[in-house]
Amino acid sequence: MTITSPTPDLTGTRLRTGADYLAALSDGRDVRVDGERVTDVAGHPAFRGVAETMAAMYDAAGAPGSPLVDPETGRLALFTVPRTRAQHDLRKVALEEWNRMSHGFIGRGPDHVSGLLAGFAGNPGVFDTDEHQLGATVVAFHDYAAARGLWITNSIVPPQANPNDPTSRVTPVHLVEKTSEGIVVSGAQMLGTGAAVADEIFVTSVRPLAPTEPEKALSFVVPVNAPGLRLICRRPYATSGSRFDYPLSNRLDESDAMVAFDRVLVPWDRVFAAGSVEVVNRQFFGTAAHQIGNLQSIIRLTAKLRFLTGVAAKVARANGRDSDLAIKMQLADLATIQTVSESLTESAHAFATADDQGVIRPAGKYLYAALGMQTEVYPRAVRMLGELVGGGVIQVPSSVLDLDDPESIASMDLLMGSDHLPMVERVKLFKLAWDLVGSEFAGRHVQYERFYSGAAPVVKMYAHRHYPFAEAEALVEEFLGSYDATQR
Repeated sequence: MTITSPTPDLTGTRLRTGADYLAALSDGRDVRVDGERVTDVAGHPAFRGVAETMAAMYDAAGAPGSPLVDPETGRLALFTVPRTRAQHDLRKVALEEWNRMSHGFIGRGPDHVSGLLAGFAGNPGVFDTDEHQLGATVVAFHDYAAARGLWITNSIVPPQANPNDPTSRVTPVHLVEKTSEGIVVSGAQMLGTGAAVADEIFVTSVRPLAPTEPEKALSFVVPVNAPGLRLICRRPYATSGSRFDYPLSNRLDESDAMVAFDRVLVPWDRVFAAGSVEVVNRQFFGTAAHQIGNLQSIIRLTAKLRFLTGVAAKVARANGRDSDLAIKMQLADLATIQTVSESLTESAHAFATADDQGVIRPAGKYLYAALGMQTEVYPRAVRMLGELVGGGVIQVPSSVLDLDDPESIASMDLLMGSDHLPMVERVKLFKLAWDLVGSEFAGRHVQYERFYSGAAPVVKMYAHRHYPFAEAEALVEEFLGSYDATQR
């Protein structure tokens, strides 16, 4: 069956607003949380905070002169295929602005998969096979998503399974059949981060596939409300308490979900690979997708570390310890971590080069060094902040409601009252610090950064692959050749 797909109709499209985004969440999607099917995603306490945050970010993009928008196309610059240095610079500025607004805490927002799609569209021939010519589909879908500014998240990790368990019913997403309308898929995937509040989900296998696994060789994008698709969400952290008590959890918990497929029909105009192991194994590195997509990863991490360092500095000042030499050293260590991350990000951008398709790729040497550090430096930074705040994050009152009680306020004033930093402001600061170091939201982000780009050995192999060891060895060879055993 030779398949090509139609070009989507883009007539009448415009930059979406926050209201457009929120309205799009009312599409009948099957989202389960706390034993119930959510009927109003945008209004549900588990998702309302992050949905409102994202709506505000879409509205910011619509402001005159917004750095988030490509002035030539009027579209979000996050989707730009960088073929010129100006376009490359434009994407970086847009990514920095997007993550400035979220402080790097929304990892799989519209800024991530948009980069993957841009990379795919930069070399669509990778998706053409004798059976399916889907390169044009990739280009058309990228154009479709960019025209609408869609939030496309991903679910690319197969479920964990025990290979020694003969009773296991774990089934990764797989091809059931091909029809004239599209492909039918069933099974499950892990880590649909942000899926409950996204528009669509990009599904594939990040794990390299063996030639004997063609049924798992899939790459497609599917609307979250597709019939037969169900999201089983983890416990929401946005419901932990008020915005005052859990300021990050309440507005930035993007949620994660198991993604289950029960004979889901994926139309051909959203299919990039169907049964080709070679295409699935080549899609990220045979195109610029992995490098373009992960520029977002390191820009996001830099923003996150900058925010964390700012909290640490404010805590030290609040405690009157900012002039203490030991505290200065701790702050310097945090600042160094953030600066190294930022420097590698700047280098990945500055030393970018065009590939053989004319797509500008961030320099792998610096990009993958930053990704390799990510698994270690964020947990370390959180630990350092925890040491700085000490017991201060534990002695705060249980709830903002305690601030309504004059007797409680009088007692709290004995613990933290000051004209230099009013008690309520001190509680507010330490509540924020707790949401970085001790809440469930905080713990999830430490674990998330450990595996954001895959297992640590995999990520470090990317760094190994892109480091010019031959150049370094040549320097040593030259030096060794400058003397011999006769020279004493």
